[in-house]
Amino acid sequence: MKRFFVFLLLGAGPLAASLGAESLSLGQYMDEVRMRNPDLRGGQAEDAALALSAKQPLTAFSPQMDGQVQEQNNQTYPVGSTEISPSDTETLSWDTNLNELLSTGTQLGLDYSGDHTKFFYPSAFAQFASNPLYAGFLPDLDTYGQQVSLNISQPLWRNFMASEVNASLAKAAADADAGRAANRYQAQALLYQARQAYVELATVRQVTAILNESLKRNQKILDWTKHKYADNLADKADVLEGEASLRQVALNLAENRDDEARAVIVFNSLRGMTPTAKVGGLEALEAPERLPQPSGTRPDLEAAEAALRASDAQVASVTQSFTPDISVFATLGGAERDPEATGTMEQFQPNTLVGVKFTANLDYALYRQVLSGARQAEGYGQAQVEGKKLEVARDWAQLKASFAGVKERLALARELETIQKEKADREKERYEDGRTTEFQVLRFADDYNLSRVQTLQLTAQAEELEAQARYYNGEDQPW
Repeated sequence: MKRFFVFLLLGAGPLAASLGAESLSLGQYMDEVRMRNPDLRGGQAEDAALALSAKQPLTAFSPQMDGQVQEQNNQTYPVGSTEISPSDTETLSWDTNLNELLSTGTQLGLDYSGDHTKFFYPSAFAQFASNPLYAGFLPDLDTYGQQVSLNISQPLWRNFMASEVNASLAKAAADADAGRAANRYQAQALLYQARQAYVELATVRQVTAILNESLKRNQKILDWTKHKYADNLADKADVLEGEASLRQVALNLAENRDDEARAVIVFNSLRGMTPTAKVGGLEALEAPERLPQPSGTRPDLEAAEAALRASDAQVASVTQSFTPDISVFATLGGAERDPEATGTMEQFQPNTLVGVKFTANLDYALYRQVLSGARQAEGYGQAQVEGKKLEVARDWAQLKASFAGVKERLALARELETIQKEKADREKERYEDGRTTEFQVLRFADDYNLSRVQTLQLTAQAEELEAQARYYNGEDQPW
């Protein structure tokens, strides 16, 4: 548990300043931390990135389109060429394809391609190539061709109903969830630190105010004792005791001011401001009556559970990757070739293809090893979840026990404070009646304010325990 202050041995007097409407509330401070803290801004960006990264495997179901256009000029004489072989062939070809994977595992593809081909013959044979008498023996000098086909493939075992892709999707989503939960837990830890920083600074400031009053009161006690010593009504030891008490309060006050300076640095750093920025008034602390009920989960537990889901998905993915593939497929399409680019498809010739494909990985030993590794990772994840659940239950049990102890001590401290206040007030009345000394009045007032410091310390501890419970429940959302 974080230390709020070091020495709280003596105290006195009311607080030096009242807390007005200009005070910075805890809620306002937490909002400043959310807006200005650079670590929280970075965590928010990482959270968004992790959320989007889980969508990347969805591209497997996205329509995919590709295409190409190329031009070829072939002036190479093939082996076995004759005098009537073309000396140059120019071809402009194009191809475009549209594919999509459906949730059933069905792969659809639509393909369209075409070409424009020109043949050039040697000059010695050009007259024959242009003679209509050879039209039935020679290829057309300038032709267009095009073909279109619809391809369908349906797996019957591996990746049936897109099970292999879905395993990848589940793993990506679980990995993203684990990363986001861990990231959020770190961000909430920072908000927990911010609550602690506010409680610490508010506490130290109130203690500082009390010690300032105590310093003045102990100075009065010392002056009164010195006056009595000068009149031979007090012993030198009484003077030394008064001086020692004054020095002790001064020492406590100096240490408390050092604590306040350090608390201001942390307070400002968490809200993204310069360490020496001025901090206005803060609200007085109030001890919570009870802790919030456990939510039954925690971001670090959620991260472990998401990691287990990722392990489960990995096992499914390995199983799918080694599963034999039996698919039926069909191609429905046709083609035409026409000396003129009419695009009418009048000479379209249909073409149909159907078949069955089978592939299998025969390395069964490797499959067993890979699957065993994935299952061991799954077992590790299960153990992590169970261990984290025990840790969450233990932390809450310890937190509740600590809070019960603080509440009990706080009740006693409040009773003591009430008694000390009544004692100090009665001593003032006796002084006004001339039945006691100013020294005794000051001492009783000092006892009262010491009890106030003890109450304040226990109030701060109760506030810190409530902040810890809020942290466990994830009640402070960082963004």
